[in-house]
Amino acid sequence: MMQSLFRAWFMTLFGAGLLSWATLALGASNAALPPNTMTLAKLVGQTNPIDLRGTQTIYPVYIPLSQRMVPDQVVLHLEYVNSIALVGARSQLVVKLNENVVAQIPLNPARPEGVADIRLPSSRFKPGYNRISFNIAQHYTYDCEDPDAPELWSQIDTQNSYVKFEGELTQVNPKLSGIDSLFDQRWLGDYQLTVATPVFPTSEYATWGAMVSQAAAVHLEYKTPQIFHEVLQYQNTTDNKRLKNYRFPYLDQKPLRGRDAIIVGTQADLQQMLGSSWANTVSGPYLGVFPMDEDPRHFILVVSGIKPEDVATAARILGYLNFPLPDQATANFSGLRMDHLPRFAAADMVSQNSIYRLYDFGYETTTMRGAGGGSVDVEIMLPPDVYVSETSHVELNLHFAYGAGMRGDSVFNIFINGRFENVVRLSEVEGEAVRRHTISIPTRSLKPGMNTITFAASMITDNSAECQIRNDNNLLFTLYDDTTIEFNGLDNYVQMPNMRLMATTGFPYSFNDDGETTVVGLGSNDSDVLAASWTLMGKLAEVMRHVSMDLQYRIGDFRGVDGGNLIVVGTVQTLDADLLKLAPIKLGEESLLQYARATGVGQQPRYEGSRLWINADEYGTHEFNYVNPTLKGNGLGDFGLLMQFQGGDYGNTVTLFTAGSGKNLLETSRELITPEIWSNVQGDVTAWKAGEEDVYARTLGERYHIGKPRFSNWLIYHFSSDPWVFIGVLLVFLLLLALFIRWLLKRFRETHH
Repeated sequence: MMQSLFRAWFMTLFGAGLLSWATLALGASNAALPPNTMTLAKLVGQTNPIDLRGTQTIYPVYIPLSQRMVPDQVVLHLEYVNSIALVGARSQLVVKLNENVVAQIPLNPARPEGVADIRLPSSRFKPGYNRISFNIAQHYTYDCEDPDAPELWSQIDTQNSYVKFEGELTQVNPKLSGIDSLFDQRWLGDYQLTVATPVFPTSEYATWGAMVSQAAAVHLEYKTPQIFHEVLQYQNTTDNKRLKNYRFPYLDQKPLRGRDAIIVGTQADLQQMLGSSWANTVSGPYLGVFPMDEDPRHFILVVSGIKPEDVATAARILGYLNFPLPDQATANFSGLRMDHLPRFAAADMVSQNSIYRLYDFGYETTTMRGAGGGSVDVEIMLPPDVYVSETSHVELNLHFAYGAGMRGDSVFNIFINGRFENVVRLSEVEGEAVRRHTISIPTRSLKPGMNTITFAASMITDNSAECQIRNDNNLLFTLYDDTTIEFNGLDNYVQMPNMRLMATTGFPYSFNDDGETTVVGLGSNDSDVLAASWTLMGKLAEVMRHVSMDLQYRIGDFRGVDGGNLIVVGTVQTLDADLLKLAPIKLGEESLLQYARATGVGQQPRYEGSRLWINADEYGTHEFNYVNPTLKGNGLGDFGLLMQFQGGDYGNTVTLFTAGSGKNLLETSRELITPEIWSNVQGDVTAWKAGEEDVYARTLGERYHIGKPRFSNWLIYHFSSDPWVFIGVLLVFLLLLALFIRWLLKRFRETHH
């Protein structure tokens, strides 16, 4: 009964408008995939088929391979469909691995649906990213043909095609200089990590656990670790073989086997389990990495120190190890001195109004060739709380050159985040070199956080008549790295709550120069809640691309977060009732719900019945009528719930992650960090369920603003978002002006008459 009531509540509250993201393992067939298998959908980041069109097309796919894995056998399973208009004797699909041909598949128009299992030579795989390319040749005649004829097509099914690895992990011989190869972003599948403590965590130990979890996430870059928590156990032994061969004979390693492990704690707390020989090597902030005695394919990383502040220093250093030193298994660090960083410091971030070269964002001068032209991407990050007025523009000053003999409809296109923005026509038949071609782009076309600017040349040869020899060696376009982009009018002012902004940039928990503390409050310190919070903090570090600068944990009581921001993780039963009253959905023994009933056309988002307007938080003020029923109990069931709101005594901004039980909290945390769920976090309420694709999002709470913009931008922002205020201010101003003029006229008459 409770389960059905819960489902009815959520289906009504969040509506039928679920956010469907391109899932990487859809359908029953993918659910039954064997271990160590990656679908092409996951490798290319899309569930749509791979379209191969024209007479000749090349589509690359990159397969990651960790340094720690030795593949014995690799199989590429392909499912494809080709056009029935092809000439089978001239049409084929060639598969290459790192430019070596590994398979040739004829495209048969009589049997257009095909399945192929291709054994890829494991000896040709190397650690890193291995390139599999699909090279297709398609023809519909033996005579002259249009290379872009619509019947020249084939499709590869990305959801049911996959790469399967058979192999095993090698034994590790770890050093601190190889941290990036231990926390390897090219790890196949989910990366699981155990964070172990010698005692049941206090707030201090919880903070250290979050710090090392974030450090692992930063090294993994695009693969958030799934965190587990274990309390270390002492194993009393008189086994001579164990005493002789084990590095840590008194540590019970059974709970650690099968995963890499980070052990964090002071020297005194760890000495009993790790031994006096190890303890004698610790003289300050300490990092040491060793093969696991009972599972040498995995490692144990020890983060320790004499004093608690030493452990915190070692944990911070682990997050900053980005240069291959020291080249040894253990090291003591005398201290941590950090240079001052500007506000929101990060690679590729535009932190101020200035002129930047494309070179500053890692771009190198590139020449695009041939009829296909090609494209290059430049990634530019804007501060998470950036605000620009509607009239603000970005000036793009292009330096480029292109070849002679192009057809007049050749162009150079500019895209921002996949959306066409502007174009340069390549109209000079004799070719041209342009030092400064200025294009003005509205700054609002860019978004807070990471933006991708794509420069794409589409060049067509002039000798393109039917049955004429085609020469495309003249089709050349060079974009130089001294091309500049000028930013003006950037300000910091943002409307909150905004969990989409948190999911894409980490704001307001990303580093900024004013020293705001991020506090993580736990409802309890049991292992499931700890692991869920550490998993979430790892995801935020991945998004921010750095560890949190000033992080504190509190357990049970987290009032009085002065000047900082709060993240709360715990089951509903363990959370402060006063805090829950501030949330958009009032949970507790009796939960107060909200159902929006209003609809509208125009500037307002629309809720019609149970329909969800997904991007509600992008469309101005909400004016809705509500139904407000009360539910006995919280009704969360198996759902995870993420909410964001203004905290009052609990901090500037509170993000609350809760579930009905510790087990559900941990399960939904692991689901939360997947691209399918995380990319759909938005509004101020987001709910999802472990093992299901549905994500429900809503904006229900009150709005507030963060930032200190220039007064002119502050006025523009509020007048544009609420024009009636502008009209009212204008009327008052005109009235005052009229009264002032009347007073001046009266004074004039009194003076001159």
